[in-house]
Amino acid sequence: MSGWSTRQFIYLSHLIIQIGGWAFRIGILIGLLQSGMSAAGLGIAVTFAPIMLGSLFLSPLVDRGDPISAMMIVNAVRICALLAIFGSDGADSFLSYAAMAVLSLVQPVYLSAEIAFFRRITSEDGMISVLRNIANIDWLTYLLGMFAGAMLSDQLHLPGVLAFNVSAIMLSLVVLLGIKQQFRRTPAVLEARPSGTVLDLAPLYPAFLAVFLLNLGAGIINVYPAIHATADGVLDKSVLLTIVMANGVLALLGALAVKPIYDLLGALPTIAGAAMLLAACLAMMSLDAGLTLVIVSSSAMLGFGQIFAAAAHAHMVSSVAPDRAGRLSGLFQCCTYSGVAGNGIALSLLGDRIAFGTIVLLCAASAFVAFAVATFAVVRSMDSQTSRPADR
Repeated sequence: MSGWSTRQFIYLSHLIIQIGGWAFRIGILIGLLQSGMSAAGLGIAVTFAPIMLGSLFLSPLVDRGDPISAMMIVNAVRICALLAIFGSDGADSFLSYAAMAVLSLVQPVYLSAEIAFFRRITSEDGMISVLRNIANIDWLTYLLGMFAGAMLSDQLHLPGVLAFNVSAIMLSLVVLLGIKQQFRRTPAVLEARPSGTVLDLAPLYPAFLAVFLLNLGAGIINVYPAIHATADGVLDKSVLLTIVMANGVLALLGALAVKPIYDLLGALPTIAGAAMLLAACLAMMSLDAGLTLVIVSSSAMLGFGQIFAAAAHAHMVSSVAPDRAGRLSGLFQCCTYSGVAGNGIALSLLGDRIAFGTIVLLCAASAFVAFAVATFAVVRSMDSQTSRPADR
């Protein structure tokens, strides 16, 4: 199997997984929102908080062995967790929350294994293209999965969504098994190759902080469409579908635009610029000015978010040797989802006490601080480059 065809099959597996995953996310969120805002906030926290543990303690393990096997193990765990939700009493039951926590725990391992595999067969400069392709798949499947999830939730409720996701994971397992069988002839790519280098994360600290702060604000998008599609306690699925479809299209356009912007500006200026524009979009999202502004502002926010995320992720994994890519991808995901989890916790605590528009404005403030941190990193990088000739 050639390197090109292997990439395509990994992308195919990712596409299948993401369609099922997005369908599950919207299906479970609809179920939680029917139990109230606090249940939705708790669900978001339970969904995203364990990702921090998985990204910190499990993601580095993929650097030590075969990434394809790691992806297959994660898929097997996912199937078991989804079957547990089948046997629960509802979306807001203890067993359902526990299963969501398990799904969250293994989620970063799958992406880290993908990134570790790609980093072993891709140059540093080529990683932005890989992450752009993954982002493109993520948002194409967002459109397809959200549509499928909303329809299945309406017709077959949560069990239909769960069956769809389990089927997708099983199909992904078949694709990965095919890749595994092909690499039995040439196993070198699947073997870990320690570089012996010392990992110095200090230069990446501003990027880590910027990713956390930005997602602390941008995480509001997990409930923003559903809240604006709900009137008098009744969810209007047609309005929800309109918002999420527009969100997905603009996010996909942002993912498509990231590589030329990254190549033109460089990593850190791209990160800073996207953070500034995202903060402005969040400020617009805080306004109660009708459905059109809701759609435009939230969609633009997601578009800039994709540019920020792909640039930051590429900057991190390209700054280290290939045998550390899994760990760096895990750290990126930890910063991302700890911010999202923090947003869910804040929403759970504040959702019934202050106006939703005020909460979104606080989210904009967090994203603006992320812009300030990224700008500091840009200035420091420029100063470092300017001082190098003098040091010689």
